[in-house]
Amino acid sequence: MPVLNYHSIGHDPGNSLVLAPDKFAAQMSYLAEHGFTPLSLTEFILILEKKKPAPPKPVLLTFDDGYEDNFEHAMPVLQKHQFPATLFMSPGVAGQDGYLNWEQVKQMHESGWDIQPHGMTHPHLPKLSPEKQKEEITEARRLIEEKLGTKADVFCYPYGEFNKTTLSVLEEAGFRYAFTIRQGWTTSAQPPLELKRIYVNGKERLSEWVRRLSKP
Repeated sequence: MPVLNYHSIGHDPGNSLVLAPDKFAAQMSYLAEHGFTPLSLTEFILILEKKKPAPPKPVLLTFDDGYEDNFEHAMPVLQKHQFPATLFMSPGVAGQDGYLNWEQVKQMHESGWDIQPHGMTHPHLPKLSPEKQKEEITEARRLIEEKLGTKADVFCYPYGEFNKTTLSVLEEAGFRYAFTIRQGWTTSAQPPLELKRIYVNGKERLSEWVRRLSKP
């Protein structure tokens, strides 16, 4: 299944991490008009584990980092199409300039977003001691679960970086899955803690996005 990896939805020409709101709207319209079915994280996992049949064109929409513009620009478009999405946030930066605050996160959750951890402070995990890695990972999960009353057992690696210690910490803490920035479609043959995604480049044309969305 394709898992799309978004970051900021806003205006910053030249920064490939930032996708212009009109481009994002065009991409979501394409999904709606061409029969794609955006999935909740729960649906995605059930399909990945072959416990539920997949719709004809499944796709998972993921957003990394927790930028405030996800609330301003992405959420209204997703609400218009009734599309769910998954947000990987770093609770330690919540409420800081440019980042979502908890009230916004709660509203997003109520509108159909799954909220999962991305480390407490978006660190370079392999540079940290085992103890600090554990703190970054488990504290982020604890805060999200405490604030939202949900289960936050799917991780996303900050900067896509991890090492054997990271994997051990996730396993010991009971995380079910983790997403990387390795490129490609997600399959059940991939290690559960090393799932691939498709990076959405803010500079690319709709046709290029469609090509990568439609072919593994």
